[in-house]
Amino acid sequence: MLDNDIVLTVIVTTLLILLLIAGVIITMVLANRRHVQQEVKMAQMQVEYEKELRAVENEVQEQTMTNVARELHDNIGQLLTLLRLQLEQEKLDDSVFAGRLAPVDNTLSDTIDQVRLLSHSLNTDHLEKQGLVYAIEKEVDRLSKLKRLKVQWTTDGNEPPFDKGRRIMVFRMMQEVLNNALKHSGAKNIHISMNNTNGFRLEIKDDGRGFDKEKALADGKGSGLHNLAKRAKLSGLALEIDSNAGKGSIFTFTENT
Repeated sequence: MLDNDIVLTVIVTTLLILLLIAGVIITMVLANRRHVQQEVKMAQMQVEYEKELRAVENEVQEQTMTNVARELHDNIGQLLTLLRLQLEQEKLDDSVFAGRLAPVDNTLSDTIDQVRLLSHSLNTDHLEKQGLVYAIEKEVDRLSKLKRLKVQWTTDGNEPPFDKGRRIMVFRMMQEVLNNALKHSGAKNIHISMNNTNGFRLEIKDDGRGFDKEKALADGKGSGLHNLAKRAKLSGLALEIDSNAGKGSIFTFTENT
């Protein structure tokens, strides 16, 4: 009888220990699950916060650019046009100076065109009305008239189904890539292509000196690349950079699937 009591006690004790262990394990699993869920929630909140912050920054930046664009168009543009009218009058009043003033007149005419195109480039209201394809065509026109390099532009003609905020982000990122190419790459040719037949794809390719992407990111000089990739991610796009020293650069933006 005593042996049976001992066996029963051992069994009960073992079961209690197992139940205790199981309880501890379940508690740890639930706690870990809550911790993971909390981390996921915090990460989502961080992403949403960054999106909202970026949206506010973009709104302020775009409003500033719109004000500058209007100032260029309404004031600077009008003053340059008035100056050209005065120059034309001088040419009519004195035919002797007409030939000498012709180069000045041509330069002034080009300046007026550049101010108009720059104003159009800074003001993104047309993105909402006429779309991304139209905006890029105008930017290509502006760059081509600078005569610093040749710009090729191809598209399938399909307008991406983006809202205005997303179109602005894509347009500004493209401008940043183009501006860096003009300043640093020494490129003679740039090819821009955008297609939306089988998902969005924007590619900007130049034949400049290129750069070592890994080295740029490692030595702290790639903050612009980090920011560009971050902005692309917040826009729901993936950014791929293919560049090597002496072999030009290719920036490709595709929609995340």
